[in-house]
Amino acid sequence: MLYPAIDDEAVSLFDIPNQTGTPERRLLAAILERAILDFVGNDEKEMLEAEEWLFSELETAEQHAGEFTFPWLCRELDLDVQTIAKKIKSMPKRGSHRIAPWYFAKAS
Repeated sequence: MLYPAIDDEAVSLFDIPNQTGTPERRLLAAILERAILDFVGNDEKEMLEAEEWLFSELETAEQHAGEFTFPWLCRELDLDVQTIAKKIKSMPKRGSHRIAPWYFAKAS
């Protein structure tokens, strides 16, 4: 397999809209998804902005994270911020592809 498998937790977060909860929760998931796509993308400005949002406040205690920061968003989605950050950092960059190759992959 060329790309790391996406675990069931990450897949279920985005793949099953009727089971992800409220519209607000789906909005938060969409914000996280956009940040991930920007981070692995090939536009340097978007990548740097996403990288700053995703990783700049990891040292901040999660309970003191401001609204709409990455740690706050993870807490609201019941995700472990350190685990998710580690998985995002390990994702392959898109390179010259228009779509990240792993984006449509399903966990096996």
